[in-house]
Formats: sequence, C-alpha cells, structure tokens
Amino acid sequence: MFLMVWLLAGQTVQAQRSEIGFGVGGSFYMGDINPKRVFYKTQWAGSVFYRYNIDTRMALRFGASYGRIMGADADFGNPRNLNFRNDLWEVSALFEVNFLDFFTGSRQHRVSPYLVLGIGAVMSEPYGQYPLGEGNPWVALRPLHTEGQGVEGYNARPYSLFHCVVPMGLGCKISVCRFMSIGVEWTMRLAFSDYLDDVGGTYADPDVLGSRYGERSAYFADPSGQYHQVGTRRGDAGTYDWYSFAMVTVSFRLPGRDFLCPAYGGNSMKKGKRL
Repeated sequence: MFLMVWLLAGQTVQAQRSEIGFGVGGSFYMGDINPKRVFYKTQWAGSVFYRYNIDTRMALRFGASYGRIMGADADFGNPRNLNFRNDLWEVSALFEVNFLDFFTGSRQHRVSPYLVLGIGAVMSEPYGQYPLGEGNPWVALRPLHTEGQGVEGYNARPYSLFHCVVPMGLGCKISVCRFMSIGVEWTMRLAFSDYLDDVGGTYADPDVLGSRYGERSAYFADPSGQYHQVGTRRGDAGTYDWYSFAMVTVSFRLPGRDFLCPAYGGNSMKKGKRL
C-alpha cells in the first residue's frame, strides 16, 4: 500500500518535504495486572522521528521511542501480589492521514487532526521488586522462569525479549511558523506478547523453581503466600498486552529549496502559497 501511495504521490510532489522532530510525554500499560485503568502509573517517555510528507493529507513517519511501564497487583486489591516494571525501546514505521490539507507553514489550515497506524518492534525485559516495597532491588524476571518456562513437565516456553507491535492512535498538528509545527498525540500499541508484565500462564511449583533457580524464582512464582495449586491460572492466557504513549511533539522542516505545492492540495495550494 505504501508503495502505491509513493508512486501516486510522485506525480504531484515536486520536491522532498522532510521534517525531523521529537516528543515528550508519558507511557502506561494495560494487561494482566492492569486490565482496564487508563493512564495507570504513567511514566516519562520520549521519542525522536523523521517525517516524509507525501502530500498535504498523507505522511510517512519513522521513529524511535522509549517509555517505562509499571504495575502491581496491590493497586487493585489482587491477592496474587505480582509486580513488575519494564523499560521499552521501540522502533516504528507509521502512516499518518490528516483530516485537512496541512503542512508546516500552511496559511490556510494551521491546525489539523490526524490518524496514525503502523508497525514496529520493541525490546523489553520485565523486572520485579524483591520483595515489593520502596527501596528494594529490582531483579530481571525472565531468567527466573516464573511460570516454569523451559522446565521439564511444563508446557510454557521462554518468551522473547523482542516483540512486534502495532501502533494506532490520533493526534492534532499545529503549524506555528514557516519551519515548525507542534502537536499532541495519543497512541496505543498492541504488543504481540503476553509477557511485558511476566504474567500470562499458569502457576509452577515454587519448590521446583527454587531448587533450580534460587530463592527469588520461588518467590516470584507465587508471592501471594497462598501456595496456589500447580497448573491453576496465574494470568489471562491467550491475550496480548498493550502499552501507550501520550506525547507533545515538536517538528522542524529540514532546509531545502522552496517549491510551489501542486494542485493536489486544497485552495491554498492552487493559489501557489509556498511551503
């Protein structure tokens, strides 16, 4: 689809329309520990990006983002007593569609809402606090095999630290001047993993894990102290986790020769107003 858009745009665009920018905001997650609370435990997040404006309605954006997500059963009164944090490093390719004819420096439509959809990849590794409480250390959870991943007698397999994601969301751009735009954007990311929070399957035997991987493995397998029966539900198997970025963005048009926009755009384009 992107190739078709590119070829069609080549008939009307006379010169490259490139921008670079950055975003600052917050990140949060929804999954087994937080099933429904929006903006739960929001943490600082940031991004850098390059945008290629195909025309006044469509753009391709390539970026890298970072955000931290966190969660704890104690915040929901869940006696399971699991907790985690995870630092997410993402790269993505996004397709933007403006509601109005818009470009940096526009005199007619200085503001336009837009939709965004794309694909990306994220690197993540969940950590748990041992034990839960302010000032206590955070330890990597994947090496602890908390649901018996890779252990004989359990079906669970070790999960990857790299996942595909599908970002989707909406935003609004504002042309501040001839070379700069600002905006706000909120996107949700569907991660093709149920283990951003290290929760997704059934309980393993803490004694078995403790003998193989140590005391911390036994603790995180079942920190509730209730000694759940082996094989009973620990997480919502078969569902994927989500995470979100909500950011304020600033973008700058890269220097280059001016050109008259083609007639493809709105009335401002037909009148020959420059970018």
